Amino acid sequence: MIPESYLPLPALPASPLLLAAEAAILVDPIKAVLVLAAFIPWAWLISSRLEPDARYFHLNYHRWNGIHMAGGAAALIAVLAIPWFWLGLPVALLLLAAPILAYWKIRNKAVPEERRFRFSGGALSAKMEARRAKAAIRDARVTYIGPDRKPLPIPTRDDPRLPIHLLTEQMLEPAVGARANRVELLPVQGGYLISQVVDGVRYKRESVPAETANAAIDYLKSAAGLDVEDRRRRQVGQVRMRSGFGDTALDLAVSGTANGQSLRVDIERSKRVSRPFDQLGLLQPQVEPLAALLDMAGRHGVVLFAAPSGHGLTTTSYSLLSRHDAFTANIKTLERAVELRLDGVDHSAFDASNPAADYSTSLQSILRRDPDIVLVADLKDPGTGKVAAGPGIGGPLLYIAQQCDSAVAQWSEWNKAVGDPRKAAAALKVIMNQRLLRVVCPQCRQGYQPTPEQAKKLGLPAGKQHMLYRAGGKVQEKNKIVECPICNGIGYFGQTAVFEVMPIDDESRRLLAAGDFRGAYAVARRNRMIYLQEAALAKVRDGVTTVEEVARVLNPRVEAAPVPAAAQAS
Repeated sequence: MIPESYLPLPALPASPLLLAAEAAILVDPIKAVLVLAAFIPWAWLISSRLEPDARYFHLNYHRWNGIHMAGGAAALIAVLAIPWFWLGLPVALLLLAAPILAYWKIRNKAVPEERRFRFSGGALSAKMEARRAKAAIRDARVTYIGPDRKPLPIPTRDDPRLPIHLLTEQMLEPAVGARANRVELLPVQGGYLISQVVDGVRYKRESVPAETANAAIDYLKSAAGLDVEDRRRRQVGQVRMRSGFGDTALDLAVSGTANGQSLRVDIERSKRVSRPFDQLGLLQPQVEPLAALLDMAGRHGVVLFAAPSGHGLTTTSYSLLSRHDAFTANIKTLERAVELRLDGVDHSAFDASNPAADYSTSLQSILRRDPDIVLVADLKDPGTGKVAAGPGIGGPLLYIAQQCDSAVAQWSEWNKAVGDPRKAAAALKVIMNQRLLRVVCPQCRQGYQPTPEQAKKLGLPAGKQHMLYRAGGKVQEKNKIVECPICNGIGYFGQTAVFEVMPIDDESRRLLAAGDFRGAYAVARRNRMIYLQEAALAKVRDGVTTVEEVARVLNPRVEAAPVPAAAQAS
């Protein structure tokens, strides 16, 4: 017989409601999934977010863990004990959420303002806006950086400005990849034309409707901090473009015309106008007359240097100044716009809006400060030539820039500006004229032997083999002819300058004073002055450029060439 103390205890009667609830949940898989869908996120939130947060801010995480676990147990009991599942589940959710909300409220009182939990329509909108911004960035490849050096937000996908932003990308980013130094958006019949300048040659690109083009111009004006509403006055500004090619500086010039706005974008202009003097392209015999200007005894008089528009006049200006030691010589400039600042040089930009001082008066003010060297940007304003010639051959050294295509045109303009050929001649030391030639691409250039007639014109010795080059534009890769990846199929890569340097000695000065430029020019030639065309052909002999390029530059054509497909690619 089994002792009474070892008999099993009688089973307690189960609550019918609890048994019904358990059976309902265990039998119905959908309800079980809903319960798990409530408890799994709750457990993840407590373990991975709230407990580490309480630890970080020293909020007695042991106590809060207990409160959360108690809330979880109560929720489980509620969902199992309440026979009506659709009542028990909401009660369970409230029991799970109550400790979380309590922690939220107490925590926010104990932590700094910027670290508080927030849930509001504003925060949700901010998150949505951030998502849209990320989507726009995926669509766009370019970010503009304004004058304040802060990136400008890219329009989102639902922003009507996004197509305009993408148009500016299409206009500017491929131009950077094609080594363009300028992009222009100009009104033409029926719309606007995009063109780009690569190594001094303008290439036509696509056309865009007038309304779209003006919207793109206004978009870039806004990015550069210009007045969008003003469509008549000329405005200039700067903006940086961040793309796959890195950060690129863009100088914008917007003008109003009878047909609408026009836009010119210069790409990395400050870098392009900076070139060491020994890389300008002067031949060695042409350097010698300029070498005397470096000595203190020869640092006097006027040097006229000129080029047609777009042929490197600004680069030569700064290059001539950079030869001088700005820390032992007092160097000043008078410019329309300062495009490159040289260390130690006192740059002055002429303010045309100031009625109190015209250009000649500003130059006179500079000369009164006893400078050693002065750069004068032009002779456009009346009286400038007279002021510049005033100190004569014994005054400071003045470099005067001119937009002329020949030495005779330079002398004519200078003589007219001074008003007296004797005074004009007395101040002169050198007259320089230049052109820019494209350098034939070293990767795809094609060599050939010149004919005897060509060799004679080039001054090549007869009876010897000489190699000249012409532009190719294509290379062979794995038995396939493709566009040259270096020059983008153009056949040229970069530019060099060619010069005509006319020294003015006493005999030449006397002839100029008598109004005989032709005689002075003959004297310079007798002293072995190299003509501009001879300097250009010397570059052909040296394999730097081609006969075709010399003919193009010295016999210019106005029309623009169509851009090669590869040159448009980014």
